Amino acid sequence: MKLIAIDLDGTLLNKKGSISHENAQAIKEAQMMGHVVSICTGRAVEDVLNLLQEAGVECPVIGANGAVLYADGKVVDHHPLQKEHAASILTKMEELQVFYHLHTNKGIHTPDFGQEGIQVEIDMAKSANPELNAEELWDAAQGYLKQFGQISIDSFRSIWTEDLTVNKILPFSYSEKKLEEINRFAKQFEDLSVTSSAQHNLEINDEKANKGNGILGMADHFGIQQENTVAIGDNMNDWPMMKTAGTAIAMGNALPEIKEICHFTTLENDAHGVAHAIREFVLKQALV
Repeated sequence: MKLIAIDLDGTLLNKKGSISHENAQAIKEAQMMGHVVSICTGRAVEDVLNLLQEAGVECPVIGANGAVLYADGKVVDHHPLQKEHAASILTKMEELQVFYHLHTNKGIHTPDFGQEGIQVEIDMAKSANPELNAEELWDAAQGYLKQFGQISIDSFRSIWTEDLTVNKILPFSYSEKKLEEINRFAKQFEDLSVTSSAQHNLEINDEKANKGNGILGMADHFGIQQENTVAIGDNMNDWPMMKTAGTAIAMGNALPEIKEICHFTTLENDAHGVAHAIREFVLKQALV
């Protein structure tokens, strides 16, 4: 029995943001052969469960970059941020008017200035570089603005109750200067991990919350040895799970840095690369 951990964006999801029938079928084939297939993503568990339901697939979830492990209908492990550090970072982000996803135990919260703020950034980017395609930038932003389960707030302070826990903070901005400032500010806290899953975002977690530790935690939950773990991904926040897994598989569209540390490379996400990886490098290998 193996644990197959699969990233979402740029990996299991195609460019339309959905799970193809081919990928869903390959996951079911692996499950029928006794393997555990887990989604391992920076997204919140609620969002992942919605995507899986749409595709007709059931899987445990390593969510928020390993901050939350969800299996058997419940949270089985949890690595939240220290709230005082999270509050400092959120204060800085609101001062800069940067759109964000705040992943908590009470849902995904986003600032209500998001749409207007992103439009301003696109206009500024277009002004500085007329060759940019503003429509493409706006389309890319929709994945953040319309992600399932978002709750709009005027400020994080309006929900900052004693029983709130913070799983992850994801700032999204087309201003490199703003992201660099947030990155520098967040890195002053030694117990934090700052990475990225796309060109225009940052992913801020507790130092124990990463996809590598997430795989180890989920494998332990199901009694699977580390050498029997498989990771499939494409971007820098996948690095820890690629270095941890017994078998690492890069997507055809993965960053060169990710391909370099992987054992195999599969097809691109729009060519059902996950299905190819499962069948070629897991199921077929088991029959050899």
